[in-house]
Amino acid sequence: MTTSLETTANEQILQGDIVKLRERFPETRALYREVCGLLFFRYGITPTANKLYGLVRKGSMGTPTEVLAQFWQNMRDKMRVTIAHPELPDALKQIAVDAVQSIWQAANEAAAGELASLRVEARHQASEAEAQRDQARAALVVAEQEKVLMQAELGTVRQARVALQGELEAERQAHAAARARQEEGKRQIEALERQLGEMHAQFSTDLERTHEQVAVAQERASATERRALREIDQERTLRQKGEQVVAELRSEMAAAQVRAQDAAVAGAEERVRLQAERDTLSRQWVEAQQALAEGEVARERLRAEIEVALRRAERAQAEATATRRLLTARRLAPVTRTKFKPGPA
Repeated sequence: MTTSLETTANEQILQGDIVKLRERFPETRALYREVCGLLFFRYGITPTANKLYGLVRKGSMGTPTEVLAQFWQNMRDKMRVTIAHPELPDALKQIAVDAVQSIWQAANEAAAGELASLRVEARHQASEAEAQRDQARAALVVAEQEKVLMQAELGTVRQARVALQGELEAERQAHAAARARQEEGKRQIEALERQLGEMHAQFSTDLERTHEQVAVAQERASATERRALREIDQERTLRQKGEQVVAELRSEMAAAQVRAQDAAVAGAEERVRLQAERDTLSRQWVEAQQALAEGEVARERLRAEIEVALRRAERAQAEATATRRLLTARRLAPVTRTKFKPGPA
């Protein structure tokens, strides 16, 4: 199992080196020549025409064959040692050749040893790269699964969005129709409020006139001030009652407006609900008319009571005038005086 992993790692490293060579050597023969040297010197693999073509996949099948033949010829030329010195005997030349070949072989063996250590290190790095690759693949699988789940959720969200958009459009149309009905109800309510305002202004005007009459009555009859104040308190109570009735009507109209706004969301029941609210407003209007009529009656009653108070004040003033005249007459009546007799000095 370990050997298989190492072989796969070496192949991946080899493919990476070939990709780099493709970038550096775009010419086909030069690329095959560099791949031959890479296989033989770095990876210790004897290059063949089929292996070269399988790795490079460029040109015709004859191109790697020619390049491989040239590569082996160059290798043989480098391995051949020739000492051409005319003064040396042939035996000494042979000894020198053997020595140089021994040195070359020793150098090759040393290079092979270094190559073996480099291969071990490369295999270790390849194993680590393989482990990292497996982790990356596992993470990629998890990411792909999450991506599929997110895409499914996104599709569900899009479908829900389309459905909500349809519902929203229908709700907008229903809201527009309800808004129109609400505006009509609001205009009716505003008309009622204007009428109530006019009635309240008239009532306030009459009340101010009554205040003026009470003030005149206070000036004419100070003796009956407390009674007049009590009557004014009664008048204020009636006014407060009238204002309370108006406030209740306003609150009821505000409640009706809130119900009208709520009816905009009710859908099919809005028309029936608005009709019911319209009937309620009509009844409230009738009740308001009745309350105002009762206030008018109370105002007339108060006015009559004030007139009675004024007459009482006038009578009291007449009585006071008569009393003052009587007192004045008594003061002016002759008084019997005792004569003063002086004593002896």
